[in-house]
Amino acid sequence: MSEILHIYTRVSTVVQADEGMSLDIQKEIGIARAKQLGFEYRLWNEGGRSSNHEEIDKRPVLSQLFNEIKTGAVKHLFVYDQSRLSRNDHVSSIFRVECNKQGVTLYNKEGKYDLGNPHDQFLKQILDAVGQFDNAQRAERTRLGKLARIRQGFWMGGPPAYGYDLVDRKLVINESEAKWVRFIFEQYANKVPLMDVKIELDANGVTPRRKKGTWAMGSLQALLRNTHYIGYWDFKDHKSGEEIRVECPRILSTELWSKVQATKEDHLSKRNSTNAVKHFYMLKNVLRCGHCGTWLSGVKNPKQPSKSHYYCPKKERQWAKESIPEAEKWQRGRACAMTRSLNIDATDELVWNTVIDVISKSRSFREQTKVEILGTDYASQAGSEQEIKAANLKIRQLKRTLEKTFEALTKVETERLMERLSATQYSAVRANIDREKLAIEVEIEQLTAKVEGVGQDRRWFKWLDNFQRKIGTFKTFTPEGVPNFV
Repeated sequence: MSEILHIYTRVSTVVQADEGMSLDIQKEIGIARAKQLGFEYRLWNEGGRSSNHEEIDKRPVLSQLFNEIKTGAVKHLFVYDQSRLSRNDHVSSIFRVECNKQGVTLYNKEGKYDLGNPHDQFLKQILDAVGQFDNAQRAERTRLGKLARIRQGFWMGGPPAYGYDLVDRKLVINESEAKWVRFIFEQYANKVPLMDVKIELDANGVTPRRKKGTWAMGSLQALLRNTHYIGYWDFKDHKSGEEIRVECPRILSTELWSKVQATKEDHLSKRNSTNAVKHFYMLKNVLRCGHCGTWLSGVKNPKQPSKSHYYCPKKERQWAKESIPEAEKWQRGRACAMTRSLNIDATDELVWNTVIDVISKSRSFREQTKVEILGTDYASQAGSEQEIKAANLKIRQLKRTLEKTFEALTKVETERLMERLSATQYSAVRANIDREKLAIEVEIEQLTAKVEGVGQDRRWFKWLDNFQRKIGTFKTFTPEGVPNFV
């Protein structure tokens, strides 16, 4: 039976593999060597694998070949040169040891190496070291070349940021996208909620760069952090730790950028604040001014309850922001048209009694009471309290998002009727919003089924009397005794 020369071929890039020239040359020389030796041959073609794939497990063909060597099935191996196997010293050492153990003779374009021979083994080690050094030198030249191009303002890898295009590998402003970048920043600087900004973008058919469709809140938040819009971006070289600041065309003014950063810090501080209050206000962060939308503040006078009241503080907050002439400070209706206040005790009691009336008819509260009264058997079938609570919270959030989606649809219909959108634009925008609306409705239905469906097979008890007694314990109104469901 004729010997077999196993020919392993590889090039360093996929481009070379596509062109096929280097692979063909390796194959032709390998076949010629097999004929010269009087051997049959078997081709192992790895195709295009760069120096980033030096490990055996990242090169499937080399991995299969190595397993064949370990079984003793390979006795003669041809590679065009040492670097075709690997420039990695660890991989080369593994091959040297295994080839020596299995008595494999290694051939290349210049000759052969009997790895059982100390002289050939030593020569092979030198060639492996030279190959590894050459690979390290090439990688370093590539890294330094990349850093040099970055310093010259060239864009290196990946799609450009929203608002930019690439021309000759440098960032240039895409005006059709840049106007929406300015819109997003201006709206956020003016304290418009990001959800409302998203709805406006979706209603106008503005699509994000990476995903065609509607905007995600995370994409908008990331966009607000993008320094490209004020004329620079930073690149960090992971090997040296060097940071390079690269200039690029500016889309925003420094003033607008600063306003947005201030707004973000303000939102963060409010989210993290735990300001202590001297008195308890049952409706704190519940009531808004019907004229200007400001959250109502409260003033309490324990000695004279009739003088305790909720009121709109917009006028006072203007005092802190700007200098107001003393004669104008107390002018009625100056900052807000709401000139009346609400007695705290009367308002709290009215709201409390209304809440009691609502929860006495509330299905969700009855379900909660059933779990409390019927005990662990009911609870185990209904799922954990945390799961139900999380599902209900998610349902409320999705319903709010759904309301915003209906607002977007209304805007789109208005734009169509006013002939501000072409038929093509209308169809595309409507399709995007309909898809999002459908996805939200499906998720709401699934969560609702989860919450309402539990307990269909469980036993039902006469719990109504217990429920009514529990409601009765809330009839006596004391603001500080308000339960958690308020």
